Amino acid sequence: GWTVDGEGKAMHKSLGNGVDPADIFNKYGADILRLWAASADYHADVRCSDAIFKQLSQNYLKFRNTARYCLGNLDGFDPNNLVAPADMLELDRWAVTRLNALIEKCAQAYNDYEFLVVTHAVNDFCVVELSNFYLDIIKDRLYVEKPDSVSRRAAQTAIYRILRDMTLVFAPILAFTCEEIWATLPQSADHDPEACVFNEMPKGGDSKETAEFMAKWERIRKVRDDVNKALENARNQKTIGKSLEAMVQLTADGELYDFLKENEEMLAQVFIVSQVQLHQQAVAQPTGEMEGLAVAIEKAQGEKCERCWTYSDTVGQDAKHPTLCARCAAIIG
Repeated sequence: GWTVDGEGKAMHKSLGNGVDPADIFNKYGADILRLWAASADYHADVRCSDAIFKQLSQNYLKFRNTARYCLGNLDGFDPNNLVAPADMLELDRWAVTRLNALIEKCAQAYNDYEFLVVTHAVNDFCVVELSNFYLDIIKDRLYVEKPDSVSRRAAQTAIYRILRDMTLVFAPILAFTCEEIWATLPQSADHDPEACVFNEMPKGGDSKETAEFMAKWERIRKVRDDVNKALENARNQKTIGKSLEAMVQLTADGELYDFLKENEEMLAQVFIVSQVQLHQQAVAQPTGEMEGLAVAIEKAQGEKCERCWTYSDTVGQDAKHPTLCARCAAIIG
């Protein structure tokens, strides 16, 4: 097809609606032009305008900022000493499994010359799976736990694999950006450190998690969506400020209650709140999208720990660290 302007009109000198690639280089950088070409559906006329490049620059920044976040939390990490999947937390295993699904999808898209599938899949992964869920939740472990703790290193192992494999997958499109990432990424013995393009693109398919395991976490995400809406309402009503100021009250019955009770220990971490309480009772009017679930938000109990910012009744119990919760006091020692 033709390359046309943003309104679908053919470009002509007389109309003055042409786009000079040099102008794009100077304003957005060469990788944005590469991203535009890869994001275009070449089965039809390809539109080209400043508004389109502005939108693509936002997608580019989401990938770049995701990479910056991962790199910032990999300082001192040894990629030759990864945490085994069996020692990872469930959430980390979920993230690696989602990564493998992304890799498989992109590998097939490259084989089919459907480059726009690659760009859309990577952008959705960065926004939906990482920024809005996984990376948001693991901040606590990355910032609070001991540097050499298994739980922190497990999260680092996951974000290392995510960034390494995403960089290798995206390198044919964002050539310059991916080389910058590769130059900063901690290098393992089984990868060529000189350039990411000297390494094979990952194939995926090494995840051992079951469909039931992934369905469980999809359900937890749906519960979290309802909790997030309730938290936002509580913020608007000035009941709380940050989410860690909240205690979440969950009411459910039957199988849903059993499911929540079985996973109760991880819920506060997943919701990024200080406390979660479960109540077994039939719900006639759900407060969110999930049938049979009611969510209410109250102020968290206890005092604020100055280290992890979680509210807890254990703050002040350690004479050596009177401003810390029991968890942080044990970590500091």
